[in-house]
Amino acid sequence: MKSDLFFIGIDGGGTKCRARLEDSNGMLIGEGISGPANIMRDSALAQRSMVEAIEKAVAASKLSIGKEQCVVGAGLAGANIAQAAEQFSRWSHPFHQMHVLSDLHAACLGAHNGQAGAAIITGTGSSATCWNNGVFTDIGGHGFPIGDVASGAWLGLKAVQHTLLCLDGLCPEDELSATICKALHTQNANDIVSVCATFNTHHFAALVEQMLPLLYMSVDSVVSLFKEGANYLERVANVLLANNECSLAMIGGLSTIYSQHLSSDIQARTVSSKSSPQQGALFFAKTRFSDLQSSHLTGEQ
Repeated sequence: MKSDLFFIGIDGGGTKCRARLEDSNGMLIGEGISGPANIMRDSALAQRSMVEAIEKAVAASKLSIGKEQCVVGAGLAGANIAQAAEQFSRWSHPFHQMHVLSDLHAACLGAHNGQAGAAIITGTGSSATCWNNGVFTDIGGHGFPIGDVASGAWLGLKAVQHTLLCLDGLCPEDELSATICKALHTQNANDIVSVCATFNTHHFAALVEQMLPLLYMSVDSVVSLFKEGANYLERVANVLLANNECSLAMIGGLSTIYSQHLSSDIQARTVSSKSSPQQGALFFAKTRFSDLQSSHLTGEQ
């Protein structure tokens, strides 16, 4: 690899964009963090967040590095949606090269150091993939509220729906409904509807923090929701791991909780993530860079 080039791995999600800067020998020399980088929601904002995170990483390196010297692997939320990826590709970026993949794919590559493997992410959203024989097979990741089953946002929405049923007299009021009413500062169904009309995924996901103590207290309605989420993830894992010998990485803020509810067969194939999503994006960028170099050399011969 050319010694005057630097390599950057990006993990761009709905709230944060992280950049990892390495020299041509693979040594970490700087990191940076900035704002949202979901290209489906706001492509222009994602571009600005990427540039800001990269500028911070370069500043941290204390080296004079131009953007034109950087090969960027960008793992970005929304890149799995073809229309969003196509629009983002029109960006006349300032980098030497930029190679885009989804944040899910970057996380999976990082978790298994570029080797074959599967990953399930359960945080604010949820998604899953398996990298095997050079191909990604995705499940979920369809976005909230129509998808993202078992995610924080899904759990929060389910808790609000349960509370409304209780307030309408269709379910007995319990600790969960009382907790949600307290969190939303009302015991009136119409007020809850008004408050939640302004909610996005992060507002619903924030309610999970109030639900966790009830889970540990074995409150039936909360245990039922987490079991429903775990049953979905079990089905996802079975599909991802069918007919292969891949290991599974559980990633995200809810992964530890859900892992405990998976079958012993799935748990036996579960491993800890080896590297970060930024490193997964770097692996992708370096592989693509090498492929392009090889193609160029072959073409010259």
